[in-house]
Amino acid sequence: REALAVTARLCGPELERFGRCVAASPGSWHRDCRGLRAGVTACASNHPLVRRIRRDCSDSLGALERCLREQPGNAAACGARAGAFLLCAESVT
Repeated sequence: REALAVTARLCGPELERFGRCVAASPGSWHRDCRGLRAGVTACASNHPLVRRIRRDCSDSLGALERCLREQPGNAAACGARAGAFLLCAESVT
């Protein structure tokens, strides 16, 4: 949760634009919002906690990202992978 809070605090405008894009393009957000997603990632990557999460949770993050790529119109199908990543991320301090 801290990483999400850090990302929201430091990268609020980027997250807002990405969220609006995803909401406007539920079936094609993975293509339509790629640049905005990269902006959020670049912004968040500047924080040490986010870097530790990316390092320590790389397996669960990779599984989640693969699932989202393979099922772009059905993010709900990736719920278990999202949960695993969030559990890992919450354990990183």
